[in-house]
Amino acid sequence: MSIQNAKRFIEKVKEDTIFRKEMYKVNGIDGFNEFIDKKQLPFNETDFEEAHSMMMFKCQFAEEHDELENTVNLIKLVVM
Repeated sequence: MSIQNAKRFIEKVKEDTIFRKEMYKVNGIDGFNEFIDKKQLPFNETDFEEAHSMMMFKCQFAEEHDELENTVNLIKLVVM
């Protein structure tokens, strides 16, 4: 598993509308795991949380923080 994959995944969800729409179609955690495997971005929950923390630490402005937090919350809503 990879923290780098989790970071790339978060960035793609934030920046790539088509990728984000594909993610919306995911059904639960099993569907999510299939999706990230298909996209060659495998990671686990620990990797995701570590990537989230690392990315939050690098935010320099409130807007960056808010955008990242919104993206991560969206991902969690889709997966849960």
